[in-house]
Amino acid sequence: MITWDQYTKGYCIPADWENTSWGNDELPSFETNGYRIWVNSPDLAERKESQEHLGMTGDDFKDWIFAVTYCSEIGAGEDLLLSTNIKEVIDFVSKPHPIAFMEKYADVMMPILRRMSVV
Repeated sequence: MITWDQYTKGYCIPADWENTSWGNDELPSFETNGYRIWVNSPDLAERKESQEHLGMTGDDFKDWIFAVTYCSEIGAGEDLLLSTNIKEVIDFVSKPHPIAFMEKYADVMMPILRRMSVV
């Protein structure tokens, strides 16, 4: 059995990804550009076993090592991307999530939108 802290070994995690893992989380995680990237076990048997505990077997099994979600309360539980390929994940999260962009610049955008009578 692979231990939780070994899940990220062997992957070139970009230096600008903030490690947001907590000891009581089910999986290690990172944040960047408004996304949270969860890192699953590199061991296929272990990934299958963990999904079996959730009642997903056979055709219900979805193999993934990386799960990308939005890192705010809005859409936090929604999987935006499931992948076994770190390069695909890096490409996906390379641009800020639209909601994260709006949250980041809300102080600047809201007065403009109000003047335009949009909000």
